[in-house]
Amino acid sequence: MLTQSRFLPSLILAASFAFSFPSLAQVLTQPLPLHATAVQDKNFYLLSLLQADPEVRRALAADKTLAEVSAERQRFLAQAPKICNKDAACTIRLLTLTEEEIRTVSFALPRIYQNNPSVRTLVDQQLRPSGAYVLYQNQSGESLLVKAWEVCARGLNDILSVYGEGIPPRYPLIDSPSVEVKSAGFQQQVAALTASPPSDLFFEPSLKAALQLLALNHRDEAGRLEPMESGVNQKAIQSIPSVQWNKYAYSVIVVPGAGPEDRDTALSVAGRKRTELAVDAYRSGKAPFILVSGGYVHPSQTRFAEALEMKKALLEDYHVPEAAILVDPHARHTTTNMRDAAREIYRYNIPMDKPALVVSDAAQTGYIASQFFADRCLKEMGYLPYRILSQPSETSLIFLPTIESLEQDPLDPLDP
Repeated sequence: MLTQSRFLPSLILAASFAFSFPSLAQVLTQPLPLHATAVQDKNFYLLSLLQADPEVRRALAADKTLAEVSAERQRFLAQAPKICNKDAACTIRLLTLTEEEIRTVSFALPRIYQNNPSVRTLVDQQLRPSGAYVLYQNQSGESLLVKAWEVCARGLNDILSVYGEGIPPRYPLIDSPSVEVKSAGFQQQVAALTASPPSDLFFEPSLKAALQLLALNHRDEAGRLEPMESGVNQKAIQSIPSVQWNKYAYSVIVVPGAGPEDRDTALSVAGRKRTELAVDAYRSGKAPFILVSGGYVHPSQTRFAEALEMKKALLEDYHVPEAAILVDPHARHTTTNMRDAAREIYRYNIPMDKPALVVSDAAQTGYIASQFFADRCLKEMGYLPYRILSQPSETSLIFLPTIESLEQDPLDPLDP
């Protein structure tokens, strides 16, 4: 819950450059199947897999070490009404995973992996191909499992601290809780988090609490419009297999959104100008798709998604066919505009080795091309989601997407 817990370990920074990813051929070039809810799966894919497999559940529940961790958590929660007396911060602390618990689980998981065929099968045939923890893709099954667990554990604790205790998130203006954590009503709601039936999995009380806190704060942004392949992106995805890629200079034209900063404006002036630039590039035949990127961001809790409003303008004002428009309605920053675009390129089986084009105003393209922006990506995500090839004009950039962009980041739970 300390500030440093919001950032990936320094090891990952080195990993982004040191790993050769020999197992990347195993990563699915398709959207991940949902096992629980979109919000849970996109933040905690490992935990969703562990819950969904009956054999794995039994193996984890039967392990003596993990059973002791689970039993101790249940003892804490049983005492919560007496100890905390509806004090939300106290209750949240009882739900927070301790460093000792995280380490204990990390030591137990390799042994369980070695001894249980169902756990090995899950890791080797589901977790690794998911690419959700791609920064550790070339590590052994035991190590991949441990690293994925530690990513999830830090993410759970971060959600509990931000949306349960009111600790400021990385970006307080747009990501803060929407309810007053000191209010009597919220205190009662948090106290109810300890009333769930006992769980046989060591992480489930914390997971349930974290997801309920996101729901209480109306922070379901990560799950909105999912699954996109059967909704907002369906027509474009259906057209991808028939594209003759050698006819185009670029795979997609990426358009980062621009928030209007008021609740009544759907599409800002800057957003419309960026959309016009994309239309010009599309009509010039530079790429077969326009990928509009931007979520429900400005102002906080806005009802408008930047990408959806840009898509509406493309359809209604510029008559771009829907089959040529891809939508990313989740990105909340320029860093994640680039990352989420790379994710869609990969997951929708668009050629990763074909350059993509970013179009925007000169200020933003200059920012993306800067060392400052690269440093921000490394600090917040642990890798660069792009490799810039050139800047042909002040309003455009040519880049290659990077596979590291598939890495889940529950420290940014509204767009992990």
